[in-house]
Amino acid sequence: MIRNLLLSTYLSLKAHKLRVFLTMLGIIIGIASVVTIAALGEGLRQQTVELADTVNMNEIKIQNVYATDDEYSYYSEPTEFEFSRVDMKRVQKIDGVASVLPDYGENMGMDSSNEVVSGELSYFGQMAWTQLAPYKKDSLIAYGRNISPADANKDVIVLSQDVFEYGLMMDDPEVMLGQAVSINGYMFEVIGIKEGYDEQATTDSDFYSTFNSEITRASYNELTKLKPIKALRVIFDENADRVLTTENVISLLSESHPNEEGVFEEDTMEQQFQEEMQAMMDSLIGFLMAITAISLLVGGIGVMNIMYVSVTQRKREIGIRRAIGAKPRNILFQFVLEASVITFIGGIIGLLSGYGIAVVVGQFMELTPILTLKSIVLATSVSTLTGLFFGIMPAISAAKMDPIKAIYK
Repeated sequence: MIRNLLLSTYLSLKAHKLRVFLTMLGIIIGIASVVTIAALGEGLRQQTVELADTVNMNEIKIQNVYATDDEYSYYSEPTEFEFSRVDMKRVQKIDGVASVLPDYGENMGMDSSNEVVSGELSYFGQMAWTQLAPYKKDSLIAYGRNISPADANKDVIVLSQDVFEYGLMMDDPEVMLGQAVSINGYMFEVIGIKEGYDEQATTDSDFYSTFNSEITRASYNELTKLKPIKALRVIFDENADRVLTTENVISLLSESHPNEEGVFEEDTMEQQFQEEMQAMMDSLIGFLMAITAISLLVGGIGVMNIMYVSVTQRKREIGIRRAIGAKPRNILFQFVLEASVITFIGGIIGLLSGYGIAVVVGQFMELTPILTLKSIVLATSVSTLTGLFFGIMPAISAAKMDPIKAIYK
């Protein structure tokens, strides 16, 4: 029986290729739309997660905050506690800790190295605020030169384009080269001016460093030696147990400062923000997928209409089959099977087409689309269920036909 049903379905679909294609078209478009959005959305989500993991994979921020029992609190308020260089040395000795950096609370989240402080720059009465970072690698220079090893013990500075152009509001950059500027009471010689906003920056660190003025490490240490350390940036060894090492750091600091009113904890605000962004992204992608899924409804209605037309055209066939012994359920199963096969094949074509479109669009967005197993199962199951749902009414209509009327009408 099943073999005969499958054979009959195959022959019927083969005999009406154009009708079958037109029936599939709505399903193909619907599934392709959903898969395109899903693949691009998953690619964007994965890219965001990888970027966040790259930035924060082996680094945490430890701060002293007021204790709270509110488990839903988004932000823990820092106390007035100041870390010392002794605290940094103690933490540095913990197994799993690669290095410890001071956080002065002035980087405004604009540099992944966190070695950034704010300074008030003065030049002949003209005042400007700038972010200062120790020189690490050559920057793109518009005028003058970068800091070199020969400048290690000199008070020299490479100004950011923003400070020069919008802070000091100077017109001629050549005038600044060789001049002295005052920053928090320290004098620095201007040896270079960076290029402006870098569209070719490959990482967040490279992008944000465009806005920092740079000084030598010795000058940076001198400038920050009296600044209060608001938090510690702990960088782990590559193979360190992050959770265990974090617990050891917090335990050490708590034992070293037993009388502090606050508690030491990892700053998870960035992680919470990333989780909220992730949830927002998932909601947006789900919303877009729901909108594009409307086209599946249109495709399903098209399946139902074509199947009704098929029932009308095949009345004589249905009547003859009933007259030679076919039962109503046989007719029902055949039409439902035909609708399901049509939509299943349409779903496969739509799946492949949607992923192909996502790949093309991803080339322009510099994004790698990802087709997950969930998307594959969802596309094929939804398309098949669409055939079952919208094919059932025409199938019932065919099964209820009177064989005599079907033959002679």
